[in-house]
Amino acid sequence: MKFYKLHGAGNDFIFFSGVKNIPKEKIIELCDRNFGIGGDGVITINKSRRQFDFEMKYFNSDGSEADFCANGGRCAVLLSHKLKYFEGNKCRFIAGDGNHTAEILSDGNIRLEMKKPESFASGIKFNGIKKEFYFLNTGVEHTVGYFNDIAAIDIDSIGKAIRYNQMFSNGTNVDLVQKINEHTLKIRTYERGVEGETKACGTGITAAGYLDMLLTQDFNERKIITINGVEMTVSLYKEILFISGPVKFVFEGQII
Repeated sequence: MKFYKLHGAGNDFIFFSGVKNIPKEKIIELCDRNFGIGGDGVITINKSRRQFDFEMKYFNSDGSEADFCANGGRCAVLLSHKLKYFEGNKCRFIAGDGNHTAEILSDGNIRLEMKKPESFASGIKFNGIKKEFYFLNTGVEHTVGYFNDIAAIDIDSIGKAIRYNQMFSNGTNVDLVQKINEHTLKIRTYERGVEGETKACGTGITAAGYLDMLLTQDFNERKIITINGVEMTVSLYKEILFISGPVKFVFEGQII
């Protein structure tokens, strides 16, 4: 069975084209970085019979299915273009959280339309953590907190404490955000389903950028810097929310 490996800002995925279902045990095996291919998740893309160019399904590295993954979605656009699922630089696809439009930009970055949260919760507190947090959904659930120095924080400890808190029936992703200046943020994300920190999280980056817009009522573009120093952007245009950033095709191979 043929597979493809791509990453968006270091958030890496194993792709299959034309495959409908993959057993949970196989996903866990494939994502293992010592005994498998290695990845933060598995994604299937299939040519759509509807008004979309393709359909996408995302599975976390623990085998659980999630509604969406933004970096995975941006990678899916690049692979679908390579596989000639669509022509030109624009496409439309559907995932678990609904339909998305995307564009391959002139600099090679991929801009993706995101789900814009209708509201957000504030003033959320957790035992043993002094900071207050915010909660919003950008395709999947994110709990966001602002800190002075995110590099100094034990993200595994704080991430687990919040991710498994009983107030979240389905769990939550956890984002630690540091404001650098008026329009620039740094971010670290503990991802549900990976159960640890990833190099980047597109829905988390979107959550951090859009939340900062709402809190400041300043809707100019936000630059979001990942743990690896990769710069992503979150923008709002005609009330549509977008995330933009780099995507790279790594390799392809055969599973025997």
